[in-house]
Amino acid sequence: MRVFFAIEFEEEIKEYLYSVQQEVKRNCSGGNFSHKENFHLTLRFMGEQSPQQITVLKNALLETAEKLKGFELKLNKLGSFNKGNKKIIWLGLQRSGELQILYKKLEGVLEKEGYAREDRGYNPHITLVREARLDEKVVEIENINIEKLTVRVKTISLMESARVNNKLAYTAIQKAGLI
Repeated sequence: MRVFFAIEFEEEIKEYLYSVQQEVKRNCSGGNFSHKENFHLTLRFMGEQSPQQITVLKNALLETAEKLKGFELKLNKLGSFNKGNKKIIWLGLQRSGELQILYKKLEGVLEKEGYAREDRGYNPHITLVREARLDEKVVEIENINIEKLTVRVKTISLMESARVNNKLAYTAIQKAGLI
């Protein structure tokens, strides 16, 4: 089973992200656009895991959430990563001490369970488009105005990534509430 840890969004945030994505789409000649129902903030991608490892990861999720308080994040600005001759277009978040604490706690719990820590820094972002073809319109994309909407973080989830009817679908297999 292919899994990752994530923060899921309320429907109003997904609707807003979809509206931003549609504006981005008008500036692209193509790309792999995330489905609205799949918008999320990845905390840590775990990849393929056995049923025994899934049990360990579910427990790690619960341990991570233990004693952590819910918090708020704010949407910030659009950006992009180069991937070959194509781009990944993402929406970033304002820096958050609470998010960093959550991430570091998750990393510590996973390390205790035998998973190596990520060797790159945590760069929280919401992927809108993979393999975007922009045709020299990067400046236009980065100038799209983003409302600084508040994202309430009350739970964290262990998500399964699977193809359902030839469409990528993310499903929470375990959720843990923050106090």
